[in-house]
Amino acid sequence: MENIKKEKNNHVCLIISIVLMIVVEIYSFLVSNIFNVFIITSILFYFLEQKNKKKQMNYLIQCCDAIIEQKDFSIIDGESKESLLSNKLFLLNKRYHQSLKAIKKEQLKLKDYIEDISHQLKTPITSIRIQTELLLEENQNEKLYAIEHQIQRIQLLVNDLQTIALLNSHNIQYCFKEYDLEMLIDEIEEDLDYLNPQIHLNKNIKLLCDEKWFIEALENIIKNCLEKNSTPLSIFVYENETTLKMIIQDQGNGFKEKDLPFLFQRFYRGENSKGTGLGLYIAKEIIEAHHGFIKAYNQQGACFEIVLPQMKMKKKI
Repeated sequence: MENIKKEKNNHVCLIISIVLMIVVEIYSFLVSNIFNVFIITSILFYFLEQKNKKKQMNYLIQCCDAIIEQKDFSIIDGESKESLLSNKLFLLNKRYHQSLKAIKKEQLKLKDYIEDISHQLKTPITSIRIQTELLLEENQNEKLYAIEHQIQRIQLLVNDLQTIALLNSHNIQYCFKEYDLEMLIDEIEEDLDYLNPQIHLNKNIKLLCDEKWFIEALENIIKNCLEKNSTPLSIFVYENETTLKMIIQDQGNGFKEKDLPFLFQRFYRGENSKGTGLGLYIAKEIIEAHHGFIKAYNQQGACFEIVLPQMKMKKKI
């Protein structure tokens, strides 16, 4: 019996020794590799943090897209920073929509108001013009010609005010189609035949635009050049993968330096201007509605530079 007990005790001691050895080995391994364990743990935490940041960034981008596209988005519940940001963006989106609605309402009111005034003015203007023309048939008087000229200016001003009211109301449904620039220029030359336009186009290209409104913009620019200098015009077209640049250049004396910063402002009329001061403003509004921009400068005459996105780019906008 004593031998059996001794044998059992030996077995227990052996097992305990083996367990202790294993524990000691594990401990020794951990102690000797603690730096490696720390590095591995840090890397894991870094990747988890980056993944979480990427998720938050994607959510932020989605919220911004929703605000831009005037769409609703869900709020994230909880007390985290992400949830707080979600609520703030939701409030921002709500106030943004309310502001847009208020602005649009005011724009429509202004449009209706201007249209009503314009309509009320057109009848007496037309009547005065007819009476003046009848008087001119009977008596070729210089004062009558001066009166007729002023009536024409008033009529042009009323038409321009109606156009501005429509543009500023943002209710125009632009119909973008492909057109040959040469065809648009031909139409403008017909419209401005009384100014004897001489327009040279360096090359014909296709552009995506609303025919009616884009012609209005180009016509206002070209008319500005012709009325000021009555010289031949050149239109230079340059293209790259993303943009289309048009430079309209006359052969006159160019702009006064003091006028350049204000050319596209409403009712601004430089020296010797014959227009209403609204034509270039209207042109700028139309070109910007085509996702482009316009600027003016002097370069061997007056230059208007129009930059538009290429057709393939505009279709993505």
